[in-house]
Amino acid sequence: MDFVARVSTTTANSVNGDRWGYPAAALVLAMLFCADLWLPVHGPIAALYIIVVLIIALCGRQALVVPAGVICLVLTTIAFLVSPVTATNPNAVPDFVISGFVIVGVTALAFQLGIQRGPLLEQARILELTHDTVIVRDAQNRITYWNDGAERLYGWARQEAIDVDCHDLLRARYPEVDVEMALASHGKWVGEVTRQRKDGSEIVLASRWLVRLDRLGRRIGIIEASSDLTAERRAHEDRRISEESYEAIFHASPVSIWESDWTRVLAHFRAHGVTPQTLRASRDQLSIVRNLGSTRIANLATAILFGVETPRSMTGKTFVAHYMPSTEFALAEIFATFLEGGQMREVETQFRTTSGNIIDVLWRATLLASEAEWSRVLITAVDVTDRNKARTQLEQAAADLAHAARISTLGQLSASIAHEVSQPLAAIKTFGESAKRWLAAPTPALDEVVSCLNGIVSNSTRASDILARVRSMAKKEASVPEVFDMAELVMESVRMLQREASAHGVHIREFIEPDLPKALANRVQIQQVTVNLMLNAVQAMDKVEGRSREVLISVTLTQDQMMLVRVRDNGTGIALNNPNDIFQPFHTTKAEGMGMGLTICRSIVEAHGGAIRAENNIDNGATVAFTVPMLIGEVDTEHLQRDDGHDQTGGIVVMARRNFGSGYPTGLTDVNGDR
Repeated sequence: MDFVARVSTTTANSVNGDRWGYPAAALVLAMLFCADLWLPVHGPIAALYIIVVLIIALCGRQALVVPAGVICLVLTTIAFLVSPVTATNPNAVPDFVISGFVIVGVTALAFQLGIQRGPLLEQARILELTHDTVIVRDAQNRITYWNDGAERLYGWARQEAIDVDCHDLLRARYPEVDVEMALASHGKWVGEVTRQRKDGSEIVLASRWLVRLDRLGRRIGIIEASSDLTAERRAHEDRRISEESYEAIFHASPVSIWESDWTRVLAHFRAHGVTPQTLRASRDQLSIVRNLGSTRIANLATAILFGVETPRSMTGKTFVAHYMPSTEFALAEIFATFLEGGQMREVETQFRTTSGNIIDVLWRATLLASEAEWSRVLITAVDVTDRNKARTQLEQAAADLAHAARISTLGQLSASIAHEVSQPLAAIKTFGESAKRWLAAPTPALDEVVSCLNGIVSNSTRASDILARVRSMAKKEASVPEVFDMAELVMESVRMLQREASAHGVHIREFIEPDLPKALANRVQIQQVTVNLMLNAVQAMDKVEGRSREVLISVTLTQDQMMLVRVRDNGTGIALNNPNDIFQPFHTTKAEGMGMGLTICRSIVEAHGGAIRAENNIDNGATVAFTVPMLIGEVDTEHLQRDDGHDQTGGIVVMARRNFGSGYPTGLTDVNGDR
């Protein structure tokens, strides 16, 4: 067994030496002292004292070696002085001197060897504690040392591996020629080795071999230390496959994808105390931070979408050159969402391509996990321009169809009015001409004039009743009320008009009072009113320059337990002495308009027991507000059949009060907040 094994064995046995070495050494000292007193020779006894010193040294207690030597020297001196044979032995003094020198020399040598042996013991402990495998082989490739790490990794115990050929045991595969050349020329080799464990599985190791030489420089074996690379290789391979798959998907995807670094954006927000509220309220910070991000990587679809030459040309740059006014609102919403702790935000916005075309884009930003916050933001952009065009064409076709239906209805109403009203109008004309003749007579027949006037009034009432019946025919039957979330309806309406707003460069904001109760009305008709008012507000800002184009729609509660919906624009206002005249039939400011939209809105709102009012704002633009009934108590919506507050089973539907007085209707305040 080589020196490493011996050191290891000594380390293991030192504990036993601590337990039994001292009593044995003391017993030997006592026996030697007794023998030294009576035997006629002193030199051989001194040699035996050397054994005692060596025993103490082998116990591993370096501090006791010198005291043991001193004690042996003292005992030798006492024996020399008191022994009866000292006087009769002519060689007693030389024997005593030589014995003293021997004891002192051996003690010094044992002490020095103990000092040198300490580091070897520490190295042996380190070899046992390391997780790497440490194997020592002799010149015949037999294993002479096998540490705990080798036992754990390979599966063979130390006693199974010692004195066994290493290659036969582990079935190693490595470049033998290269290894031998490296060992012969440099005395060491570093590389990879494939070996077989006890259970038959193969493992890959990073191995370091060092040639062992004797004092004459001859090769007597190899020391090797190895670490397992199997798990690392497997993880590396899995990571490589994952990265290649991600890269293939990234570049082959038809969807525009790029990854950005927004760390400087976040640093700016934190340094200047920017909050989500300030981002949504003002665009002042966007003009700074929009230039702070940078693109890390982009795929081919991104280059095609924006009309640039290659994806590489976008690396390290921003997309500011492609921004539209709506893009900044979308970017502010994404920043605000991330500041609030959100991980993903999706918005629809517009970009300008290199060729100048405007494209509609569904824009999604997602924060990826990384060491630095906002350092990896994955952005996808889906071109929805064609989809929106198709939707616009479909909406236009539906609008044309509705327009044709309205024209047809108006034609039918006109014929009905002409047929029904012609008779009372003819009678009124006849009575009027008769009254003129009676008044033109030399003696006016006042009784006849009164009779004619009564005929005129009677036929006028008849004509009015006819018109009332025609109007009643034009109205829909009583709609079925339903319980719905007004806040959800508003947000859905905003989404419906998002593209139209973007096309006009308008941003729509919502303000919804928290904890709103449910509304009780015909949801489709209320949404028709909401969309119509918002669309008018958007189109009212076409000529606005020098200030932001913004529509604010809010939903709050009134003191009369009604829901108040306000649509406020920042346009040019209503150019009428009485803004409420816009609800009159056929009043329109659009060349292609019919002037019936707001009239229909008023009819719908009033049919639900609400009221609608228009008002110019103090600064810019106008506000149109209307009220909607809300649900006060529980109601079974499956039995709602009529809008009068009753169901067929006689149950009462608890709703908000619907009675209105003159002037401002109940629950409706003016746009400036005054009653």
